[in-house]
Amino acid sequence: MGHTPLRPLRQRLEVLLLHALGLLARALPFEATSAFGAVLGLLAFHLLGRRRRIAVENITRALGPEVDGMPARELARRSFIQIGRSFMEFLAMPRLGPRGILDRVELIGYEPMLARAHEGKGAVMVTAHYGNWELLGAAVRARGGPVRYVLPPQSNEGSDAYFDRIREQIGIEAVKIGFGMRGALKALRSGAFLGMLPDQDARKVGIHVPFFGRPASTHTGPARLAYRARVPIGIGLMEREPGARFRSRLVAVLEPDPGAEESREVERLTRAINENIEAGVRRRPDHWYWLHRRWKTPPVASPAEPGEARAVSVRPPAMT
Repeated sequence: MGHTPLRPLRQRLEVLLLHALGLLARALPFEATSAFGAVLGLLAFHLLGRRRRIAVENITRALGPEVDGMPARELARRSFIQIGRSFMEFLAMPRLGPRGILDRVELIGYEPMLARAHEGKGAVMVTAHYGNWELLGAAVRARGGPVRYVLPPQSNEGSDAYFDRIREQIGIEAVKIGFGMRGALKALRSGAFLGMLPDQDARKVGIHVPFFGRPASTHTGPARLAYRARVPIGIGLMEREPGARFRSRLVAVLEPDPGAEESREVERLTRAINENIEAGVRRRPDHWYWLHRRWKTPPVASPAEPGEARAVSVRPPAMT
């Protein structure tokens, strides 16, 4: 239901276009690939009117109509360009290989997490749709971190498979989110670094915690996995530098308290994740994915404390 007769054809065309863009991305020098991505991002800004309006509205409500003298529309335009760059750079990663990736990415402060990897201990590695998040995971993998991504399957199975093949070529396996997270928990306990992006609307399975001063339904998977597996959460953010180069900092390491009650600890860790991501977005607002409806799911009203932004929502599915 709800599927148009043309949808299978459209999806096949999308996959063909992806393959063509991938061939182009790997044929051009990396700097040229990034520049071509900027053009795609600019084109998307002008063509995708609904997404452009969402981005401008999000920026205005979170940061104001201007940010350091820059109008919200211009900041949205730069965000689209950054996303376009990141997309084409992602398609080019197999050509770079581990050495080429490390030549372009500087990792700062990751030594404690990489030491865990050398000891065979797992960790939850959190980032956001910020900068080139795929390249960040690839850089940690190239430095010896046994990275696996926890991802929802995309509606276009062909595109989903194509993206996963790119990740596999740089040594990253995708763990698909299903009805539970048993596979993710098993991988974590076996020593994997689980890469997760909890900065999009979690609908009714999240908890509402503040993000830019507004309650936002937020995924609890990173906090629950860390609590149940007794592993830390590392939060890293990737920022662009001139010349198609990058710098990533491990901005925080969160340690779950095994003696605390799970729901309270999950809320504490989830709040801390949002706080660290928000701080990064405030530092480089053009790096974030503003065109997503981050505050789409309204919180459930609390009769006891109606004015307070609390953690409220439907209980997430069990992970055992």
